[in-house]
Amino acid sequence: MKFITEIIFGKEQIIKYRNNETFDDFEKIINVKKYTFETQLERNAFYKGLAEGVGWSEFEVVKEFEETDHKEINEKEEDGFDYWSFIEKFYPKYYQCNSVLLSDILTKKLDGEEISESDEEYIKDWNVRNELLEIHKELLLKAFENFFNAIYPEKILDGE
Repeated sequence: MKFITEIIFGKEQIIKYRNNETFDDFEKIINVKKYTFETQLERNAFYKGLAEGVGWSEFEVVKEFEETDHKEINEKEEDGFDYWSFIEKFYPKYYQCNSVLLSDILTKKLDGEEISESDEEYIKDWNVRNELLEIHKELLLKAFENFFNAIYPEKILDGE
């Protein structure tokens, strides 16, 4: 996560900005600055330092937003085990499984997405997170059993 902010420095430029007047090229270079911070704490310390050093009346934050660093997300995904791909590959009749459908419904509920009224009614008294965990454990266990049996099939040895 990155925190990005754009600040205008100078009393005259702040007044100009508030009056929706355009800046000339020189003002854009000298008086408008963009900063990127790795943490919110870093950003807050920067603001505090500015206020102490310059004073709030001589600068104004005009844009401020958070940006997700997609590189970090992709690195985390690469490091993690994609158990849904594993389940999809090794769970028998994955596309016809009621547990997979229920998992989808519960996941949508946890993520704050809309679900149908009938689904809402069906799960109204459930601890959604715990139910979802149990379903995922069940699906993953069955998928792992199928994976294991494919790698090490049971062999009937002579004399046993």
